[in-house]
Amino acid sequence: MLKIALVDDNTDFLLLLRKKVHTFFDGRNVLCEVRLFPNPEVFYFDLEEGFHYDICYLDIEMPQMNGLDLAKKIRASAQATYLVFITSYLQYAVEGYEVKAFSYIPKNLLEEKLEATLLGIFGEMQEKNEKYYFVETNSRFERIEYKEIIYVYKNNKNAVFVLKDREVPVRKTLQEVFLQLDSEEFICIERGYIVNIEHIIKLENKEITLRNGKKFQVGRTHIREVKETIHGYWRDRM
Repeated sequence: MLKIALVDDNTDFLLLLRKKVHTFFDGRNVLCEVRLFPNPEVFYFDLEEGFHYDICYLDIEMPQMNGLDLAKKIRASAQATYLVFITSYLQYAVEGYEVKAFSYIPKNLLEEKLEATLLGIFGEMQEKNEKYYFVETNSRFERIEYKEIIYVYKNNKNAVFVLKDREVPVRKTLQEVFLQLDSEEFICIERGYIVNIEHIIKLENKEITLRNGKKFQVGRTHIREVKETIHGYWRDRM
């Protein structure tokens, strides 16, 4: 189920936007939860508590907080979230590039522009549908792009995802995670580690080096499989 946040200090506009977003996704049989935030500070507290959203629609100029500041807060922990600015102030477009905004929609052109933006987001999501790992707990829901995952390691009863900017623990065994990833991009290099082949830059003797500089020894019983898998993976992409 998609998690969508709408942040705007105009309640009437929020209600209209929610109706249109629901109409779009309901028409495509996609379940979504749309949360309204007329007070951006409440949304900020949500982010502080670890809540993640797949799509965020943000007004830029609000009395309590600037929408660009909210976008930077989102980007600090969620690179895959789609950010859409719905605003009357397009002079902020340059700042929007810094937070990788998907689109700007002028409020007076909502009818004309919203569906095109949603179609663009929906199309990208469909293309990436096989490339996400879903993390869900009682307090949060997050989609992690496969390309963000550098490696996964075992820590007591958790499998810990090491991403480019943070670590995400999941209360699962490493074997469960490996089966759920179900992708040729990931390989077990020994009992305690799963590595994303995309992040391997060198395999020498029994040691692999990752893009982030981390080095791991490949287990004796895994070395042949690791070599063959890496060679096959990159040969198919040359």
